[in-house]
Amino acid sequence: MAAFEHPHATPLDKFGGLALLIGGISSFQIGAALAKSLFPLFGPEGMVGLRVGLAAIILLIVIRPGPSVFRPGLWRLLLPYGASMAVMNFAFYVALVRLPLGLVVAFEFMGPLSLALIGSRRLLDLLWAGLVLTGLYLLLRPDHVSGHLDPIGVIAALTSAVGWVVYILTGTRIGKILPPAQATTLGMTTAGILLLPWLLPALVPAVSYPHQGVMAVGVAILSSAVPYVLDMMAMRKLGPRDLGILLSLEPVLGSISGLLLLGESLSIARWTGVFCIACASAGNVLTSRKPPPDGTALPPG
Repeated sequence: MAAFEHPHATPLDKFGGLALLIGGISSFQIGAALAKSLFPLFGPEGMVGLRVGLAAIILLIVIRPGPSVFRPGLWRLLLPYGASMAVMNFAFYVALVRLPLGLVVAFEFMGPLSLALIGSRRLLDLLWAGLVLTGLYLLLRPDHVSGHLDPIGVIAALTSAVGWVVYILTGTRIGKILPPAQATTLGMTTAGILLLPWLLPALVPAVSYPHQGVMAVGVAILSSAVPYVLDMMAMRKLGPRDLGILLSLEPVLGSISGLLLLGESLSIARWTGVFCIACASAGNVLTSRKPPPDGTALPPG
């Protein structure tokens, strides 16, 4: 990621990078909200098949990886990388039909945050781990707004978090061989192939109801193409620490998007839980001695 940072970044560059990154995160959240509105027609499984499949086609058209990227043995890295994308997206959408958007994002965000904290021997990281556990407790405890959370939704959201961890680990390895744009394109294409059993049946209602079909294309653009382009542009203006802090806002922005776009209200306790996880992530970035992972570790949003 540091390789993308502008060597002479000015305050205006940083402001532009901030706007780009928040725009990318917001675009992803809007796409997720739009996808949830299409669940009655496509179901979460069909929607994720359409989203990933269409996103793969868009990336293939835009990035156009040539035959030279296919090296002997590349599939050994590409298959688990693409599979992690498929699992992460599939579980995210399964959780989204059962839980508010903000909670799904918060649970999913615990994956990379836990990976950053595991193995640390610094006393200060106990504070961030404590915030994570506090946030998890506040999210899981029953409240007067929505009562108990759907256990299948929670398991699916945490599965998505595990998928994000595998995505980071495999993405870091494949990022040493391929540029981030080509790696993401091939990974998304692999994920689309793995999700074909859910993509193909969803094509029938997409053609039968063209308005909703166009909206599904919009989900792919908002949740994949636009955020990816904006993230890449932001990387050229912001340093790794700035990026890490801003990405920590994602659970909060997810909760705000769910409230404004889907009318999903959270209790004060669960809002506090979301903020705990966001603060733990930002605190970990601010006090870390190592830079965050490179661009391949960003979610394929």
